[in-house]
Amino acid sequence: MKKNFIRIIALVLALTMLTVSFAGCGSTSSVNRPVAVESKTDLKDVSFVFTYGELKNILPGDKLATLYENFNKKTDDREVSLSYYELVSKYGSEEYFDDILALISDEEWAQFTGNQQEILDYFNSMINDIKANGIARVSYSEDFWINHGDGVVFKSEDGTELPDQDKFRAAFRLYADNSLKGIDSFLMNLSQEEATEFKADLTDVIYPLGEKTASTLTLADLYTDEATNTFPIYTSVVPTMVHDLTEDGSNLEDEDGEYIFVPSELYRTINMVVKPDEASVKKAFTIREKDGIMEQFKVAETYMILNSFEIAFTPCKITAGINAVTDEMVYTTYEKNMVITANITFTGALAEYGTVVVEFPCTSSLTYNFGWATTDAE
Repeated sequence: MKKNFIRIIALVLALTMLTVSFAGCGSTSSVNRPVAVESKTDLKDVSFVFTYGELKNILPGDKLATLYENFNKKTDDREVSLSYYELVSKYGSEEYFDDILALISDEEWAQFTGNQQEILDYFNSMINDIKANGIARVSYSEDFWINHGDGVVFKSEDGTELPDQDKFRAAFRLYADNSLKGIDSFLMNLSQEEATEFKADLTDVIYPLGEKTASTLTLADLYTDEATNTFPIYTSVVPTMVHDLTEDGSNLEDEDGEYIFVPSELYRTINMVVKPDEASVKKAFTIREKDGIMEQFKVAETYMILNSFEIAFTPCKITAGINAVTDEMVYTTYEKNMVITANITFTGALAEYGTVVVEFPCTSSLTYNFGWATTDAE
């Protein structure tokens, strides 16, 4: 079945022209009709178009109903546009996600990933401008957690995986939970009420701390895994659509009886994955666990003693939310994913377990929220 590949910006422009054509009819109606907005910067944002005929064989009825405004008028050739971001957010955890992706041709994927340098340049320019010039107020909140469960693996000092992993994991969870009780004292947190002022020096506020530049990432620093559809960097613009109105204020319909919508907001999301090597991570993140957060584990020495540890990275993620109409960054989240290999000695009631090596995944997530001056601000 033929699949189309369109750009969201084309839809926006078409709807803008439609709005202008209606507005130019010389009406004296008092109805406040919506005016379509458009992206300030064209990053060749794209959306995959699926037909009802394709999706009805994959999605359950309740999911299909959310995709079509006039669901009772469904026909096999009816189309719906979804960005990759929308696909992931709506269906990424569902069992039929891979079946949806299978509808997208290799040619479509190639077009989708063809603007990676432009996206990275756009992100770097934006975050670097904020950090260097303090053009936005900044608040931030950091979290740190250990991913319990099967990801925690215990080994003997010679590297042999130990039996009774569940028993060791239970003991480790008690240790880790106790260690993290005071972790807030090591984290970066600044509430929105206490945000930095405009033109503030953000050298020690925005990652990497102590640097004048926020990101020196290149495409060579980004990570991809085709087997899991992990793309190095991609962007999606999701519009907030509102009904266009007739002169009497009712919902405007086209000649087929379908409602006509106008984009009132455009929200861009940029997602990127950084390679799990220290040189690449340092180009956008601050690495400070050995000097700060990991020291917190010493408070739980009634359970275990931390003798030594090493940190290895797994793919780290950066997600940015942007007002696409104004090119103003709303937030950026830095998710630093790590696997820590620690040599520990059990103590107290757990002393019988002796000295072992434990590998456990953990994550440090830091979100910056940006506030912008209004047009009437001084």
